[in-house]
Amino acid sequence: MGSSASVSEGSRLEAEPEPEPEPPRPLSPAGRSDDTLQETVAEGEEVSLDFESFLHSDGTLYSCFNHHGDRVYVDESQNLVPFPKEWYDQGRFLSANYEGSGPPQGSGPPQASSELREDDRSASIYIQGKGTVLTYMFEERLNVCRFWDPRSGVWLLLPLQWEVDVDFVKARVQQVTSVLPGLVDQKEITAALRQCNYDPEEVISFYLTMFGEVLLQAPPSGDHDHTDLNSFRALLERDRLIEGLKLQLQTKEKEVDHLFQRNSFLAREVHYLSDVVQQLNQKLAEQEADRQEAQERIRSLLNPHAPAVPPTRPVTKPAVDPDQLRRLSRVTRELNISNKQLGSTVHQAMDDMRNRLEQLKGATGKLAQVEQESAGEVEELRSLYRREAVERRSLYNKLLELQGNIRVFCRCRRSSASSSCVERTDEQEVVVVQKGSRKKFQFDKVYSQSSSQQEVFAGTLPVITSCVDGYNVCILAYGQTGSGKTYTMMGGKENPGVNIRSIQELLRICAEKEKVSYSLKISMLEIYNDTLNDLLTKSDGATLDIRVRGKSVSVPGLTQIQVRTEADILSVMETGEKNRKIASTKMNTQSSRSHLVVALEVEGSDEVSGLTSGGTLTLCDLAGSERISKTEAEGQRLVEAAAINKSLTALGQVFSALKCNALHVPFRNCKLTHLLQPCLSGDAKCCVFVNVSPDMKDAAETLSTLQFGSTIRQVALGKAKQNIAPAKNQ
Repeated sequence: MGSSASVSEGSRLEAEPEPEPEPPRPLSPAGRSDDTLQETVAEGEEVSLDFESFLHSDGTLYSCFNHHGDRVYVDESQNLVPFPKEWYDQGRFLSANYEGSGPPQGSGPPQASSELREDDRSASIYIQGKGTVLTYMFEERLNVCRFWDPRSGVWLLLPLQWEVDVDFVKARVQQVTSVLPGLVDQKEITAALRQCNYDPEEVISFYLTMFGEVLLQAPPSGDHDHTDLNSFRALLERDRLIEGLKLQLQTKEKEVDHLFQRNSFLAREVHYLSDVVQQLNQKLAEQEADRQEAQERIRSLLNPHAPAVPPTRPVTKPAVDPDQLRRLSRVTRELNISNKQLGSTVHQAMDDMRNRLEQLKGATGKLAQVEQESAGEVEELRSLYRREAVERRSLYNKLLELQGNIRVFCRCRRSSASSSCVERTDEQEVVVVQKGSRKKFQFDKVYSQSSSQQEVFAGTLPVITSCVDGYNVCILAYGQTGSGKTYTMMGGKENPGVNIRSIQELLRICAEKEKVSYSLKISMLEIYNDTLNDLLTKSDGATLDIRVRGKSVSVPGLTQIQVRTEADILSVMETGEKNRKIASTKMNTQSSRSHLVVALEVEGSDEVSGLTSGGTLTLCDLAGSERISKTEAEGQRLVEAAAINKSLTALGQVFSALKCNALHVPFRNCKLTHLLQPCLSGDAKCCVFVNVSPDMKDAAETLSTLQFGSTIRQVALGKAKQNIAPAKNQ
């Protein structure tokens, strides 16, 4: 790999070889001589290295850079020599920003879109997730991989498909794929390395900026020869489709709400029109009655000679007033006009009401049809979304299983306080509010304050049941004093915790397998002031120590009791709890002053296959981390608190070393980490409960606990190994 200066596009097309008498000395990835750099660093000077290549007319290529404002070059003896002014006319510079024989004029590439000139170097392109973006072809200094052609005597550009096999490039490609497992096209990575001066960190940053965290997941097939080498783009397209479906779902729901509102408005309008028609009918009846009465009066006035009844005596002829007749005639005419106007008004109102009823009927039918179609589309979108969510969750769980990541669950203790520093946004995210700032944390499962013991145990059930198949399983509970660790692990008689429920579940599974005979042995010990105490023996003062043989860790002399029924479990647990060190502090009336470790060994013998399996379920209830200023511990309590905090600090150091894949993991710094070494060395499945308190006064400890859990979640232990061997008698 050598340093090559950027040349003009026409020179590259003509492939004119540069006169070089011998192959140049290999440079570092940044394009500078290692010997020169060592000399400069040794002098303790701060040098701004901006390398240039100067091609002398005699064919010699010199490496130049600015040193405190003056141009210097590296001679044959690797010394820094001032650049002679007369050389400007005896050769030419080959650099990223200019190419010529004179000094540079300081014109660099454009720095912003507003400064870009309109030429053939500027263009625009559409990028998925970014939209239409501006592009510009910059001239920059880059390392270029060339190969020496003895026949022509020049360095020629190495094609991309061959450059992948160069050790220098291959190491950087592997570095990129180790961080971005979703990016499997090595040619694409090599092309990106070319553009980023073979800097893997810049390539990783570029892909994460362009495509997001989807590249942190391995392809679903796990096969690098899969035809779709860019499967992460398919995942991005799938995410875009899901977002589009969500938007469509929201739009349809808004349309349904709008149609419901319109239906309600039309129903109110129909009710109002019905009242109007009823009032008009009443007025029409009144007018009709008045009209008939007026007609009778007119008829009686116009026929005064017609007797109403047979006369029994002579009737005198009444006098008729002509003015009165004219008034009655005028009133009759006005009544007829009013009657016609009323009939016309009623007829028009009835027609309008019939039209509106027809429109309402059609709108109601369309509304029912649209509602039915919308309900079908909504249900289809929800089905697609649920299916996609299940598929994504399944792929994520498979990725966790392949990487061997530790599963971390967060549980918040119940509190009666009015204010809380912990907010559960969804099933996998929790937010801590402290001094006006909000910090989010992601976990495999976040349990609310109202979650039951059964719900918490259900999250660990798939991992626990694998112990019967010969896997080692470890479950830890971590948190501050009084955050509910012991309640989560041990629970009470009426509502047991993970410890008793897991052993009950293992007994049930073993009883269902008729062709396999199982033997379950349980042991309980506590780590008190960095010493091991057996909780299932009555003898005091017995010293226990840890023995290491290969990858296995054992405690000679530790009491093991075989359990067959649930009554045996409760009896053993009750005995161990009575012997555990518990004291009262200012933060917790019953504070555990030691780490409790419950180990259940499950040995199975298959009568059909003749194989034996051996798995160990390790349940660890860690003592609570506490601050001396809050607990106000004194005397023996102070010694206990110091030992607890020291062991928890050592546990944090172990997880930090595992996170960064350190060569040395400090398991032997304390008895707790030494005892848990088999569970954290890659041969076991591990789950961690981080228990937090929602009280505002505990916000600092809650934030520290969640940061600890977030660190653990990034640890990859590797795929767990199944412990199966042939039967001893075979």
